[in-house]
Amino acid sequence: MSISINLGAWRSVFAVPSKVVDEGLKFSDGVKLKVLLYVLRNADRELDNSDISACTGVNVTDIPEALDYWVNMGILQKSDQVYSPVDNSKEELSVPKPEPVREVMTEEPAIEKTEPEKPRFTVTKPQKPDYVFTVQRLADDEELKILVSEAQTALGKVLSNADISTLLMLKDTCGLPLDVILMLIQYAISIDKGNMRTIERIGVSWANDGVGSVEEADNKIRLATQRTKCYTIVASAFGLKNAGSPSKKQLDYCSTWVTEWKFPPEMLREAYERCVDSKGEMKFNYIDGILKRWHNSGIQNKTDLAEFESSKKKQEPAAQTSSYDIDELEEINRLDDYE
Repeated sequence: MSISINLGAWRSVFAVPSKVVDEGLKFSDGVKLKVLLYVLRNADRELDNSDISACTGVNVTDIPEALDYWVNMGILQKSDQVYSPVDNSKEELSVPKPEPVREVMTEEPAIEKTEPEKPRFTVTKPQKPDYVFTVQRLADDEELKILVSEAQTALGKVLSNADISTLLMLKDTCGLPLDVILMLIQYAISIDKGNMRTIERIGVSWANDGVGSVEEADNKIRLATQRTKCYTIVASAFGLKNAGSPSKKQLDYCSTWVTEWKFPPEMLREAYERCVDSKGEMKFNYIDGILKRWHNSGIQNKTDLAEFESSKKKQEPAAQTSSYDIDELEEINRLDDYE
């Protein structure tokens, strides 16, 4: 992908928009800053990823994400694979300007200043800081030192530089507060997944959901614990052993069946057996179709089911006497299960 920067008014000088410093530094890292500074310095040249990588030392695969970060920040805009500055005449460049002389008015009303709203990012695949940047931050950032020390104590091991870069990413790029990250680590340990890969995955998910306080993190943990309990109930009813980690879609199904529709284990088992009899295997979406039909028909237990099917049999003796529509379930089964 070719990269061409048309700086317009910035062309005559190598300047950096004030917004980079005012809003971009907190959530950026060394990789993102390297890429931005290099493309601004070489604004009149057409660059490609290999050029940028050769001069900055940034991995080629990390460059598009770094540029997209500055797009999300409102520094750059992208059109047809061409990056250019966001046109905002009110934005000042980081070139010092003399303050204008103003007449002092004794009765001028005070203007209340408000803090700008903190930008929120979608960080589904956030950029981890590189080795050099991580080492520098660990030397200067007291909060990061505390976080690393507490994490090492909780996990019972010395963290590698890669582990520390993950914590730094959760703290800076994802914007999770220190106490929330520590709570996240304790939660991962409590579910026997006290590894940095799980901590990173859950942390990014929390950041995308806007978790910014201990209270919000606690609600997340409570909901996740409830959903896991629902899956355990369903797995036990199905007779599953060593079922492994459920997918998000499976957790959604189980939460609906147990929490919302309130089916007891005997009905979950009945739906499971009918699914296996019909399809020869367990299919969560097929079972969901059966249970949804029962829920909509007011069937809650085996007595309700027997009465419903007996009534259907009397009304339509020549028809299929089932509490679920086979044709409809066959159509459901053609859809992807996303398991």
